[in-house]
Amino acid sequence: MSPDPKAFAVAMAERDLEGLGAAITETVRLRALLPGGPVEDHGRAAVLARFEGWFEDMDTVELVEVRSEDVVDKLLIHYRLTITQGATRWATTQTLSCKVEDDQLAVIDLLCSGLREF
Repeated sequence: MSPDPKAFAVAMAERDLEGLGAAITETVRLRALLPGGPVEDHGRAAVLARFEGWFEDMDTVELVEVRSEDVVDKLLIHYRLTITQGATRWATTQTLSCKVEDDQLAVIDLLCSGLREF
């Protein structure tokens, strides 16, 4: 059994820290390759703070698409978001390769496309 990938993506789009927190272990490790460079965080509080900061200044964040698959011992999650701030709109994707422990994400390796204005 693994966490619900769609619920995770919805929680990210809704900036639902409670929902995101329920999906990750207390000792989660996040490594992310972002347009500004790589980051690494350890522990639920640090990872949630990182997630919170990504879209906090945006007016809207909308989930457009989510896909997932199990690959042996990893759960892959990919989602696309549309984000607005004022009159500006962006698309972004995030792809996560995750190790699951006790139905929660314990290790997250994330690749972000960055904000692509359209």
